[in-house]
Amino acid sequence: MEILVLGLPRTGTQSLADALNILGYPKIYHMREVGKNQHQTKWIEALEAKFEGKGKVFGREEFDSFLSGYDAVTDYPAAIFPHELIAAYPRAKVILSTRDEDKWYASMLATLWHQWSTNTGTSNNPPSPMRPLSDKYQMLIWGGDFPARGRAQFRAHNAFVRSCCAGAEEGFLEWDPRGGWRALCAFLGKEVPGVPFPRVDDWLEYKVLHSTT
Repeated sequence: MEILVLGLPRTGTQSLADALNILGYPKIYHMREVGKNQHQTKWIEALEAKFEGKGKVFGREEFDSFLSGYDAVTDYPAAIFPHELIAAYPRAKVILSTRDEDKWYASMLATLWHQWSTNTGTSNNPPSPMRPLSDKYQMLIWGGDFPARGRAQFRAHNAFVRSCCAGAEEGFLEWDPRGGWRALCAFLGKEVPGVPFPRVDDWLEYKVLHSTT
């Protein structure tokens, strides 16, 4: 594990994952890897241990059981565990992806929150296998009320990641998608590629993964 991208969803995490691929990091654990590898139960266990005191809080051994072999993690659900992942992989560089709060809030309302709050499934069209993890995430992180709590949690999360990296700033980058290649490549010690920075929106893929089946 070389890089921990610990910004919340809708902060350019898919574009950043694709950029890391271009820079020579082939195996990125993004949100899509959860469903692809049936890791929902693992992450639910991690959430319950962290927030509900059920079982052992995840450390290196537990994370390695499903993250071993990956070069980087990005997006939800990994970003929920900044302290735990930094402790588990102390040599990894940390990137906090962030963006303008108003734009982030509007994006979350229109995408992840809308999808979860309206798509509950029916007897003829049951919820997706990702639904239990989404339920746990939405309740534990936003208290089931993102419109009321999202902004405060966004600020608190970013402040917490910064505090986790205090004193180790040489291994920490706060990155805005508008920054493109330059700051990212300087941080990772890579040459700027001769291709445009990827601008990708993973919302469609998220919607498919979390839709009813």
